[in-house]
Amino acid sequence: MLKMIDVFGPRLVQHFSSSVSTQPEQFTELLTQSINNAEDADLHKAVSHFFNQQDAVSIADALDINPERVQTLLSATSLKDEMYLEDTTRIITLCLALETDVLHQLEVSDLLEDYPV
Repeated sequence: MLKMIDVFGPRLVQHFSSSVSTQPEQFTELLTQSINNAEDADLHKAVSHFFNQQDAVSIADALDINPERVQTLLSATSLKDEMYLEDTTRIITLCLALETDVLHQLEVSDLLEDYPV
């Protein structure tokens, strides 16, 4: 199993953990640059692993990723395309949040307590 941490390395992960709550704009730039610099095969494997989870389609829906786009994202050619970059970024951000356990560091509104995280 190839994790997002393995794809992007310690630099991005270090910035991710510190930027989630303080500097999201700077992190977005770094993440976009990291996606474009990532090996296509590694990125595809990691995103495919995400979609192999039992509840991946419902998670993608919760991330506002259109179900029709899921098949396109699963093709290796679309992950870095400008048209799909936002979807790719959402998936990577969620995976990094889960892999680094950063969600427990954030204050989440009581309104979201029933949302599966």
